[in-house]
Amino acid sequence: MSTRQNGKVSFGTLTLVILLFFGILFPLGASVAAKKYLSLGTGSPAGTFYFIGAGFASICNKYVPEVRVIAESTAASEENFHLILRKKMDLGLVAINVLAPALEKKMDLSGVRLLALGHVSVRHWMVRRESPVQSVSDFRGRKVAVGPPGSGTLVASRVALTEVCGLPFDDFKPAYLSFTESITALKDKTVEVGTIAAGYPVASVLELTRAHPIRLISHTEEEIKTLTTKYPYHVRAIIPKGTYPGIDTDTLSAGVQTALFCRQDLSESLAYQLVKAIYDHPGEIGAIHPQAAQWNLENMFLGANYTTQHIPFHPGAVKYLKEKGVWKGR
Repeated sequence: MSTRQNGKVSFGTLTLVILLFFGILFPLGASVAAKKYLSLGTGSPAGTFYFIGAGFASICNKYVPEVRVIAESTAASEENFHLILRKKMDLGLVAINVLAPALEKKMDLSGVRLLALGHVSVRHWMVRRESPVQSVSDFRGRKVAVGPPGSGTLVASRVALTEVCGLPFDDFKPAYLSFTESITALKDKTVEVGTIAAGYPVASVLELTRAHPIRLISHTEEEIKTLTTKYPYHVRAIIPKGTYPGIDTDTLSAGVQTALFCRQDLSESLAYQLVKAIYDHPGEIGAIHPQAAQWNLENMFLGANYTTQHIPFHPGAVKYLKEKGVWKGR
């Protein structure tokens, strides 16, 4: 039967079109509109934050269908923290040492909440194998990468070198480089010491060793003891021999616990679902990166004594931890 009668659309056809429009298109539009987009600050593509953040986003998107988490490359910890404070970002991976300068400046941290604590970002001081540099004290007078502006790496470099090792930035030539830039500068010999603070093994360091043999510079036991005593957000860390090709001795260093922070106004329900998505799927988390496996319930309170003095757990995270029977009342 023709759908037109005397050149006009039949009533039945018009009714069908209206029903299709309101019954199909509108629910679809409502579904799209209901999806909440969340930004997640990570770090440089050369560092561990970037891989872990992208993996977290993928897992949350898979198991929390009403959200779309978008991992964003940033200058890492300090920038992520400040963006959350200014409500310009929803979630962010942050090395907890960036709380110290924020507290010194008496910044209002009430708009931030803690979702989880995970892997340790370990300091890598790197030199080319032929370099005469053997210790941190040998950095004096040389060009040293210290991390980019807005990064926890820069904060940690200033503490470790100036406050612990007696090397103010005036005693050497600081290069404010990102992880990628630091690797490139070592390749090009435009810096003598490169730095990355990340969970090992770091992909960009592995790539560097394939083209240029390197050494990692250890701190002394005394330096590490001073650092961890004076700045309790640091932990003693060892980069095991064999982590990187050509490095056959352990490297003594220091690390900082990584937090997943969020805005205080993130709903309890959504915070709960995000934490559940991450911690209920350890196999998928562990496949992201070797350090991602540290994001587990056993490590959830490492660094919490320091962190929760200033930033409490989000109620949604507390609900999940109580459900799992591991809540410690922090």
